[in-house]
Amino acid sequence: MATQTSNEKSKFSLSGATLYGINAVIGSGIFLLPRTIYEGLGPASLVAMLVDVLLVLLLALCFAEVAGYFDKNGGAFQYSKAAFGDFVGFNVGVLGWAVTVIAWGAMAAGFARLFVALVPSFKPFEMWIAVVLIVLLSIINSFGVKTSKIFTITITIAKLIPIVAFVVIAIFFIKGGINAGNFTPFVQLEPGKNFLQGMSSSALVVFYAFIGFEALPVVAGEMRNPKKNVPKAIIMSIIIVSLLYFLIIAGTIAQLGNGILNTDTPVQDAFTKIIGPVGGFIITIGALISVGGLNTGDSMMIPRYACSIAEDGLLPKVFAKKNKHEAPIFSIVISGVLAVLLVMSGSFEQLAQLSVLMRFIQYIPTALSVIALRKKGLEDPGFKMRFGPFIAVLSVIVSLWIMSSSSLINIIFTIGAICITSILYFVMYGKKGRQSEKVED
Repeated sequence: MATQTSNEKSKFSLSGATLYGINAVIGSGIFLLPRTIYEGLGPASLVAMLVDVLLVLLLALCFAEVAGYFDKNGGAFQYSKAAFGDFVGFNVGVLGWAVTVIAWGAMAAGFARLFVALVPSFKPFEMWIAVVLIVLLSIINSFGVKTSKIFTITITIAKLIPIVAFVVIAIFFIKGGINAGNFTPFVQLEPGKNFLQGMSSSALVVFYAFIGFEALPVVAGEMRNPKKNVPKAIIMSIIIVSLLYFLIIAGTIAQLGNGILNTDTPVQDAFTKIIGPVGGFIITIGALISVGGLNTGDSMMIPRYACSIAEDGLLPKVFAKKNKHEAPIFSIVISGVLAVLLVMSGSFEQLAQLSVLMRFIQYIPTALSVIALRKKGLEDPGFKMRFGPFIAVLSVIVSLWIMSSSSLINIIFTIGAICITSILYFVMYGKKGRQSEKVED
């Protein structure tokens, strides 16, 4: 009993889970976002921000409801498997794990590049900085959730300090930016585009900035009272991130106006204009910590995703092997090795871009799971949306709309990946799956 109580205390509380969710979303994109979306609409990009927040919340609400049915790791994999069976669960799980490993390699490389930008003398060792980061985080993760939890919460708070500092100070300069005409004309469209086209392109960029919220349910088993706390943490983290994003964009526009188009570091330049050179340095450090935080979250989430799939019998059982700290040691090692190989290959960057589109392989089945799991008559999830089926269908429509903005090669790649995992499933488990379906019938 004492051991169980100790293990429970080592897990994330609601506040810790919310910080984990914030950390999973906020990366370096927050520091580049203002210029990118400004290009499509000008100051009216703030409207696109609000619209996109509503779209992201639709998906987040779907995740929040179905998360309430489960108290173990796995996220979208668990939801899809419970709703639609092993075949869909296998595809969602294996592709989800592969996508996050690719993304981790990209994030590690991103951290190395930011570090080299800050300390140019380390340029010859850029690749090795990324490799060392992955290895170090894997070692930390092998000591169990308590060590990972402390490290994750600490780095999340550290990354939020410069962001919150900018937001709090910038609020007092927004009125001055309005008076200076930095918000007029409010709508500034690119040549040849109408308002809806500008809104569509801006919404796509903003949506990418929110990617990562789906990581929280993946580690549900590492949280106290997950059926109650995971849904709350998902919604709270999205609301907090949305508020920070909106105020950062508004504060940057207030300071730079059209000048935002002439810089690759808009937030740094805006903060430098407010408090001097130290402002740019603070934001640069914040960006480095921010990407470091994403790497920390990935190092904890990715192995547990693979472990969850193995525990349900859809990957070899060795992936579920745990050490004395209850850390999925084999999955930690394999995930880390694959991420290192991607970094060392230098060819993963295109795959990292494609992996963004592939995340919808988790989003769409999760949204549809809202309808399927309600029909199964499972125990009340604790959080149940009003008009849940309508919100689920709307989430799927929005997802398909956003996916349609991707290039044809990305769409072909995603379809190809689904075909490969589908064939792999039938090679490995086809007979077993058909037998289980007959038993269920």
